[in-house]
Amino acid sequence: MENIKTLGLVTLYNPDEGVRSNILSYSPYIDCLIVWNNCEKDYQSWFSEDENVIYHTPGYNTCIAPALKYASNHALSEGYDLLLIMDQDSRWEDFPSYLTDVKSYLRDRYAEVFTPYICGCDTFEISATVMPRRLFINSGTVFSSTALKAISNIDEHAFPLDALDHDIALTLIEKGLKAVCLTSHKMKHTLGEGQRIGLFKIYTNNYNAFRTYSMTRSHIICYRKHHKKMTSAEKMYLFKEIIFWKLVRITFAESDKIKKYCALTKGIISGLKYKI
Repeated sequence: MENIKTLGLVTLYNPDEGVRSNILSYSPYIDCLIVWNNCEKDYQSWFSEDENVIYHTPGYNTCIAPALKYASNHALSEGYDLLLIMDQDSRWEDFPSYLTDVKSYLRDRYAEVFTPYICGCDTFEISATVMPRRLFINSGTVFSSTALKAISNIDEHAFPLDALDHDIALTLIEKGLKAVCLTSHKMKHTLGEGQRIGLFKIYTNNYNAFRTYSMTRSHIICYRKHHKKMTSAEKMYLFKEIIFWKLVRITFAESDKIKKYCALTKGIISGLKYKI
């Protein structure tokens, strides 16, 4: 594995100018970048003609799953060894050294999936330069071709956006593949734009009713699909964060309460009925 080829994927959704600099923090160091534009405005002018970029515009917001499926198939069919997934709001400070270490560990067959330490998301105590990882977000994660083959049957109807990362991580666990966090490499990432609102100043992302429905539905499906491999803490996250705290946030902080109560209920029912 002397010449390890790396493909990248970034999805765009109403990006600001800062997103362009985020992309430039890693795009010069990979062999090819797929830009999946999920909005109506065209951003192709951001990328010069001499860059190795595949620019794809579906014409509407397809979320993340179709983009990941497209990139995975392209990586496997074109002989790429690695696929890097990036969110538009993520920014690197040391991507070249991260990719160098990923390639080194891949040559040693140490693991099949690699992540950095995510500033703004990860909270675990760092005790080693390489630590086992169960769950991870998609952004910053690098998949080997072996891992891509294992997750080739991405269910974009069940996980168009939410719980897609958990579904992928748990699928890899079920197939005996190893994911690790290279803790000396850090990436900045923001999970939405939360705020403290309402009488009790409760922190919430204040998602609309449809997103409430979709998020609840996808996490219920993920639980039904993978509950045998989930830890108690992972199961508790589902019921505590996705259902209980969502109810609290709707009741004491968020707007459109009736619509969101209905959306939450509909999401639970739809998730329980979904054919796995």
